[in-house]
Amino acid sequence: MKLIMIVSAALAILDSVTASLGNTFPTYKTCVETCRNDICSQDGYYFSNPEMTSLPLLLLWKCSDDCQYRCMWGVVDTFNKKGWPPPQFHGKWPFVRFFGIQEPASTLFSLLHLGLHIKYFSKFLKETKFSNPMFKVWISFGLISINGWFWSAAFHTRDTAFTELMDYLSAFSLVFSSAYGICMRLLICKRRIYQLLVTVLCFLFYTNHAMYLSSGIFDYKYNLFANIIVGAFFVLNCMLFIVINRKLPQCKSLAITVAAITAALYLEIIDFPPFLWILDAHALWHLLTAPITHFYWKFILEDTNYLQRELSKW
Repeated sequence: MKLIMIVSAALAILDSVTASLGNTFPTYKTCVETCRNDICSQDGYYFSNPEMTSLPLLLLWKCSDDCQYRCMWGVVDTFNKKGWPPPQFHGKWPFVRFFGIQEPASTLFSLLHLGLHIKYFSKFLKETKFSNPMFKVWISFGLISINGWFWSAAFHTRDTAFTELMDYLSAFSLVFSSAYGICMRLLICKRRIYQLLVTVLCFLFYTNHAMYLSSGIFDYKYNLFANIIVGAFFVLNCMLFIVINRKLPQCKSLAITVAAITAALYLEIIDFPPFLWILDAHALWHLLTAPITHFYWKFILEDTNYLQRELSKW
């Protein structure tokens, strides 16, 4: 029942993304149009004044985009003077740009995750032998995770249609590879045909998912629903592994991972204007989920070392 309520609330939020109050405000529309006429080329891409182009264009800020950013703060100031809560613009809260970076806090914390994955992936390569039965699975997970957090940082640096698509597809692949890894660990003592079947089904499912989201207008509702289903599948597999192998010490790290994911989910549901126009709920989610990366890799390293010791006994 709680999961259904969470999904319903999240989908309701998505319905309002394209019709945010801020970008439908008449003052905002007039300001953007005036700004474009005053400082932009006719196509709205270039700045009339060449001195304004270096940094914005470096991060794909077109002149028309820069006008939206400038006009946004005028509307925010108007709302503030009237004592109204700040509005969203195009589905996003107002954020202060830092050296052209659109969401500085989320970008910084995405890079934190990226650094953690690179650190533990390097450690995994040093400590784990190729003969380990989970070697290829966790290598894939590591590479997918590094790719995922790179695109998360890129998307929060500059939100474009391309970076958004890559962020969503990469984020889903990260969740999906986590679930796949635990599933393959549960099947490690089963016949190889079962492992192959799961691998093929997962590959086909993700390929279909990526092709569907890339084929036209991005389906936010479907993407959210798919992430929730795969995330729930991951948590259930983790719990199953813990129950079956509860005497193994690595289960402690996995249990902490599951508990932390469950607790952090709250930050993806709530929403509030960014503190100091920098730190919002999503940025906090990126920050507070960093320990999850640590404990999940801790489980991976402990478990692969355990499997290596068991192999040496055979």
